[in-house]
Amino acid sequence: MSGNNETFSWKFYLLVVLALGALMGLAEALLGGLARDIGLPRSPVVTGAGFAVMAAGLAIYKQARIIPGIVLMAVFAKWLAAPLLGLPVLCHANSHLAVLLNGAFLFAGVSLARKKIAGNGGMQGAVGGLAAFAGGAAFFALGRFVAPCAHLLSFRYAEGAAVYMLTRVAPAALLGAALFPLGYALGRKLEKRLLPVWLARKPLFAPLAVAGALACWGLTVWLIAAGW
Repeated sequence: MSGNNETFSWKFYLLVVLALGALMGLAEALLGGLARDIGLPRSPVVTGAGFAVMAAGLAIYKQARIIPGIVLMAVFAKWLAAPLLGLPVLCHANSHLAVLLNGAFLFAGVSLARKKIAGNGGMQGAVGGLAAFAGGAAFFALGRFVAPCAHLLSFRYAEGAAVYMLTRVAPAALLGAALFPLGYALGRKLEKRLLPVWLARKPLFAPLAVAGALACWGLTVWLIAAGW
């Protein structure tokens, strides 16, 4: 079987989804907590990191369907903390909604752009920025109805929507535009290293991916338990 076909195989797909989805969940918990501690808005930081991870997955697997898989695994990584820590099932519901919306709009953008993304940093930045902007705007519109939180409700005043767009959505779009191409470039480098390992040492590749995912899940649960 050719390397190209192996890249598109479901086994390789599941391993990439498992590893990068767990990493994305950890990045959201870690960077979100750091941003909050130093006084920066949380959503733009975690959005940019998430888009970088999804871009890396796209570069490695080369098909848009990798994005929904990574997103669902990232949501699972954070949701896992709820039953383990005895938290309500809908804990972090708005955070999950934000990740799902960003992933949905990015999947749509990548599907529309198709082959124009590969090797085109400008197109990558445009797709990442527009998807992050659309995801952020949709989250503000829908998040107040899914699971209203103090953060979103704090923007319930005359100029609240404009302030949210300027201080949360616009920075997230800029970071999405900047970090999506960087994540894609990193993914291309990883793909050149991972595919030969996958082809030559399949029995070892899967346990390493699972071990990495378990480590990320454990750290994510620990960070959430610590209040991050």
